[in-house]
Amino acid sequence: MIARLSGSTISAFRRATVMRVPFFPSQTRSVSHVTKLGFVGLGNMGLPMILNLAKKSNHEIVAFDMNSKALQKAREGGIECVESLSEIGQSDCDVVFTMLPGDAAVNAVLPSLMNKWPRIIVDCSTVGPATSRHWHSQVAIEGGEGSSFLDAPVSGGVKGATDATLTFMVGADHVEEGSPFETIRPLLLLMGQRVVPCGGPGTGAATKLCNNLALAAQMIGICEAFNLGEALGVDPVILSDVMNTSTAKSWSTNVQNPHPVAAANMHVTTGGEVSPPASRDYQGGFGTRLILKDLGLAVSAGQAEGVALPLGSTSKELYRLADLHGYGDKDFGVMLQFLRGK
Repeated sequence: MIARLSGSTISAFRRATVMRVPFFPSQTRSVSHVTKLGFVGLGNMGLPMILNLAKKSNHEIVAFDMNSKALQKAREGGIECVESLSEIGQSDCDVVFTMLPGDAAVNAVLPSLMNKWPRIIVDCSTVGPATSRHWHSQVAIEGGEGSSFLDAPVSGGVKGATDATLTFMVGADHVEEGSPFETIRPLLLLMGQRVVPCGGPGTGAATKLCNNLALAAQMIGICEAFNLGEALGVDPVILSDVMNTSTAKSWSTNVQNPHPVAAANMHVTTGGEVSPPASRDYQGGFGTRLILKDLGLAVSAGQAEGVALPLGSTSKELYRLADLHGYGDKDFGVMLQFLRGK
């Protein structure tokens, strides 16, 4: 008779199979010995991140993206840009950051960055924990002494990337003094204000998925509240003001407000340089297709772990429908308009 393993047992086995390398402080370097940085992925998040890195760092930085307009903006910020991914892979970069759209992009790009060692690769993309654990193991096997992979997704949105107020959630084998985590931590703080060690390989990715799972449901709830308030004759600016001083206060009300009128008023009253996407027809920000991708990863992880995610599954379906209705490239606050039947 063959014994059947429970889902939790299988998940524990999966996590245990990640290759962990013993750490010796002499294997790595301090940030003062890091001379050259690489950056791959200059989208809505990656571009402001690298601009802050270049502005605040004395390191030589080289960047690549498939979008020529993004490369031009980076050049205007004084950053050296190359024409191919292989040039980053063959370069003398001590640390390479990636900020890519998802698992498929990470899996396509990472092999090209594993041509020259030792090197620390820091993936800031939002991907599944299994993808992060895979690359932790691959770098440990192929990179050898002095090389490491860290999953370090971010929270804070485009505004956080622009203002260098991001939170980095990091999955790493070791976090003690002299570890790769301590090497890259000062660099992350040039692009953000918090660096949180979340545990071993893949835990940064897992933490980010949990955060975005909650964020999606939060945004949908705020959109419903604004739609109901407006139907009942409440001024959205007043409702927003009340929410931001009451129990409904959240990132979806006081940073990325989804109501066009309330968002425009926030921009005027705060004098901020970056207005919420809702004030400019939901351009920029965190795309509907991206939150849908994150929800798909979170729901899949929940199924694999046997965790019930009823709100997550409903949120995923709503954003899937919004994407099908042509809202995929709009900021995910456009859910407010989708729920109105527009």
